[in-house]
Amino acid sequence: MTVYSLFENMVKSDADSVAVSFNGNNITYKKLKEESDKLAHLLQTSGVNQGDIVGLCLNRSIEMVIALLGIIKSGAAYLPLDPFFPDKRLEYMLEDSAAKFLITESSLFPKFNYYKNNFIDISEIKNVKFDKPIEDKSNEKNLAYVIYTSGSTGNPKGVQILHSSLTNFLLSMQKTPGLNADDNVLALTTLSFDISGLEIFLPLVTGARITIASREEAKDGKTLLEKIKKQKVTVVQATPSTWKMLIDSGWNEKLNIKALCGGEALSQDLAEQILNRVVELWNMYGPTETTIWSSCSKVNKGEPVHLGRPIANTQFYIVDKDLNFCPPGVPGELLIGGAGLSVGYLNKEELTKEKFIPNPFDKENKTRVYRTGDLVKLNPKMQIEFLGRIDNQVKIRGYRIELDEIENVIRKVEGVKDCAVIVKEINNDKKIVAYYTNKNKSEGEDFSSLINSIREIAIRNLPDYMIPSLIIPIENLPLTPNNKIDKKALAAKEITALVSHTSNSKPENETQKILLEIWETLLGITGIGIDDNFFEIGGHSILAAQMLADFEKQTGKRIPLAEMFTAQTIRQLAGIVEKETINLKWTPLVEIKKGESALAPLFLIHGAEGNVLLYRDLANRLNSNRTVYGLQAKGLDGKNSFNYSIEEMAEDYIPAIKSVQPFGPYNIGGYCMGGSVAYEIAIRLTARGEQVANVFLLETYNACTLDHNQLRKTRVKEKIENIKFHFDNVKSLSAKEKITFIKRKTETAIKRTGARINKLAANIGLSNKGESASHLTLTLRDLNDKAQMEYSPLKYKGKVVLLRPKASFATEPDPKFGWGDFVEGELKVYNLDNAPRGMLTEPFVKHTAQIIESELIH
Repeated sequence: MTVYSLFENMVKSDADSVAVSFNGNNITYKKLKEESDKLAHLLQTSGVNQGDIVGLCLNRSIEMVIALLGIIKSGAAYLPLDPFFPDKRLEYMLEDSAAKFLITESSLFPKFNYYKNNFIDISEIKNVKFDKPIEDKSNEKNLAYVIYTSGSTGNPKGVQILHSSLTNFLLSMQKTPGLNADDNVLALTTLSFDISGLEIFLPLVTGARITIASREEAKDGKTLLEKIKKQKVTVVQATPSTWKMLIDSGWNEKLNIKALCGGEALSQDLAEQILNRVVELWNMYGPTETTIWSSCSKVNKGEPVHLGRPIANTQFYIVDKDLNFCPPGVPGELLIGGAGLSVGYLNKEELTKEKFIPNPFDKENKTRVYRTGDLVKLNPKMQIEFLGRIDNQVKIRGYRIELDEIENVIRKVEGVKDCAVIVKEINNDKKIVAYYTNKNKSEGEDFSSLINSIREIAIRNLPDYMIPSLIIPIENLPLTPNNKIDKKALAAKEITALVSHTSNSKPENETQKILLEIWETLLGITGIGIDDNFFEIGGHSILAAQMLADFEKQTGKRIPLAEMFTAQTIRQLAGIVEKETINLKWTPLVEIKKGESALAPLFLIHGAEGNVLLYRDLANRLNSNRTVYGLQAKGLDGKNSFNYSIEEMAEDYIPAIKSVQPFGPYNIGGYCMGGSVAYEIAIRLTARGEQVANVFLLETYNACTLDHNQLRKTRVKEKIENIKFHFDNVKSLSAKEKITFIKRKTETAIKRTGARINKLAANIGLSNKGESASHLTLTLRDLNDKAQMEYSPLKYKGKVVLLRPKASFATEPDPKFGWGDFVEGELKVYNLDNAPRGMLTEPFVKHTAQIIESELIH
């Protein structure tokens, strides 16, 4: 039997029952089978064979369940890829697994521009037709899935699970803790966490219903609780952190819920709190290598929490370092054997031999056991108690983490001499704390730059649950007598005060004082400034939900969790509460044209002169329902300091973009120098796990490929060429079009001349303060031109659309404008029927707008 054959049995008996619900949409068992058959047929006819691995990267939806069943029926194994994992991690998983196919959706295509094998857009299945039954090629001896967990080498490792193991697990779970066809199971876990297998497959092989929670709902305790009540959910599986989040959201009444709790140790105090609110509570235990859960125990009031008995066809052994049995009361390592054992780690034979060893208690030497690394003991009641780990592995919010993997990433940062990563519990919340030593010690040095570099590389390479909450510089790492890093000494260090690198601003009103007290209590540190970022000083999504719940209890005022996407400081949150417009920094964002939220907006970055007026014609020509934002240069108001590099501009503009569009896919572009800023923004967004659909380079040449000495020598010649190009543009127009074009160019020329005169007057003291401000545009242009010439872009794996004129300056000969060796994804080049400096002016802008609109995601 496989999960698919068990599911088909339910289709025969409960065809019209609802199988899956999501966002108000339902699908029956019969329809779910029909849709998954289409995908299985598409995969089989496309060349998928039994045992192949198929990547699956979809946002949470009914289609996600259809895809899982379709892959399994085709005979392949699924490889779950969380869309919110860093691109580098996803790329490694696809490469290491040698996945032959990738099923995803159009909005996620830009994340996988490097993938050279077969793409399948999930929307394609609606067009699939077949005239005979689809063969179920799933087999109990083949792989069901490959799931990647944290690895100590710096890269995750793929755990291979057979269908026979998955089926054994599901049939055992049906009996204990138990599930029946009347149940409604909440699915809130990412597919990349193996416990999602219970939430998806157990209902489907039982005839029950799945209610899918969105990623946003899963992070907000109050919203999640409302969903559980409204949808009449009867079974909820969650980590202790999520159960705590639900309780902290204001949940007090008893609900008709069977609660499953696992992924990390369940404390006695939390168990009692959950028991007061549910019908049944079960403590679940098991590593990924032995298929989801390997034991479970019903938790009763007043009784200690323990691991319970192994599930069906599973054996537990408690052994000492020599693999001898430990008597009751003596701690030892837990070995697990039986039907749930993984085949081993994909492409890691030595590690497989190390962790999956011959069963020392099998005299015939036919079976294996898995070394869990978990320290346990038998108590006087012969119950197994969990004591901790015997290695460097930890669990945080249910996720298994190898601290060595984090350390290996941090050591790659230039300037880091060495580091040590520990887990420290502060106010009942486990935090990853990274200590590092600096290669270049100097008096009075600013640590903030190196800390930001460490955080940046962590974001690029690690999932959010593995990013250190606190990054702390230390003069020397403490050592043991054997000259090893003494992590116990680090763990004993008190972290009570924060040295704020961004602000030590004090509260300015009562709301800010209340928020500060809550932050200090929750985070367990003092010295927080009202401009410090919650997520950079130890906060995470579950703590954010708790913080907002505490604030509501104290004040009666509710701040939606969604506000934390853009308001992440005390000042910003207080501004929302007081209904004030808080401008910590001058905002670069300008709404050029208001459209509808259904269409993804377009963000256009200023050119060298800093303003966004050059985009007015383009905005008018684009789809009337599309919102267009411009980003103007910092310092244009005469009050703020300038940015001196493309990198600084990109970092400044990203928060402004996310304030109106918290999540991708993003559409970003810019004219000339603005295109370089757009390119850098795209690099930074994708490094943070965001999706960028399009980068539009409008007449943007990659300046780092130019000969700067030659440019200086030919400056006069370039000005002559510039005049010639304007005449070329005029010659191709009708009489009426010539008037419009010349008018626009004359307005620009007058402004530039005025700016030059004012700047000269200011320099020799002939203008007053008000008049001298008008030459800011010229100053900005000089600075921005310099920034573009000094910009050295990294390679980019997303989609780039280059719009270039039919002719170009003599110093810019490359038809790909210097981007060919830098864009590793798709580079689309459009040659426009105008000379340089004309594509944003009527009538040429009409064609420019048509091209951009055709590339945008609707």
